[in-house]
Amino acid sequence: MRYIGPRKSWLGGGVLGGLMLAVSSVAYGQDPSGQGAGRKSAEELVAVRTVVDVASIAPGQTFHLAVIFDIEPQWHIYWKNPGEGAPPPTLAIEVPKGFEVGEVRWPRPIVVQSPIGPTYVYENQAALFVPITAPDDLMDGSATIRADIRWAVCKAVCLLGRGRWSVDVRTVSADSQTDPVPVSAADPVLARLKKRLPEPLAKAAGGSADFDGTTLTITGPAMGRSVLTFFPGATPGVSYADPTVTIEADRFRVEVAVQIDRRNTLGKRVVLSGLVALGPEDDDPSYDFEVEHSNDDRPQSRFHRDRGQRKSSGILDSNGA
Repeated sequence: MRYIGPRKSWLGGGVLGGLMLAVSSVAYGQDPSGQGAGRKSAEELVAVRTVVDVASIAPGQTFHLAVIFDIEPQWHIYWKNPGEGAPPPTLAIEVPKGFEVGEVRWPRPIVVQSPIGPTYVYENQAALFVPITAPDDLMDGSATIRADIRWAVCKAVCLLGRGRWSVDVRTVSADSQTDPVPVSAADPVLARLKKRLPEPLAKAAGGSADFDGTTLTITGPAMGRSVLTFFPGATPGVSYADPTVTIEADRFRVEVAVQIDRRNTLGKRVVLSGLVALGPEDDDPSYDFEVEHSNDDRPQSRFHRDRGQRKSSGILDSNGA
């Protein structure tokens, strides 16, 4: 879809039907337990703010809008594949004409077990990073970036929150351009949150992800870590068994049995994806990947594309397609 004037892109993870199934009885910001004033709203449980990681924008420059969630202790929000949890956050990003919005970059989550299975969540603090590219004919002035943000925050119950935020950023033309200074260089919080972002598996020495029609195999350097967690992506019609993990000679190998039900793929291309998180800490290394499986059952292996790639369409679906 093409927009004349400001452009808005919907970004997020998960399936909308899952959102309605998981929280269909919960109203935005309201208390589903009936306890009234004794319970905080979703907006009180999760403080949201938006910042950019540069002090100014130059022509053609790609920068990031960071959506930071400060979460009440013992509560959590969800990764792009929530597992057996409530829906992940969704972002509607509006940018000036000529700017381009890329795919959301999701930090590594943690696993929280629920009575019905594992959920993949963020606790305490997390940030989603949205790459945005400025046009080549940028002029001196300012650009306003707006974000409509919705999220589910859960503990014993789930609440839905939403809000609208905006950020004004200085723009500089090619004639007056100076070297941009990353805000994250002077902001330790933003720098720490960026360290939680995974790298493409292709950038890992000897990293690979392959699918032979029944088993997904992921290999790469263990970076001195002895603990590994596999987080499966969410693709309609694709289900993953529990992984088998081995770490030897400072290299990891993950094998996962995969079943593909083409009747339930919703007409989407079949892509096996996920994240491999090394070590127990938030800022330990992690890698994301994709393996596309062709419709004629002949697998095509490819690595996850750089999250900073440009998107030419005005609307992105939840898979970035």
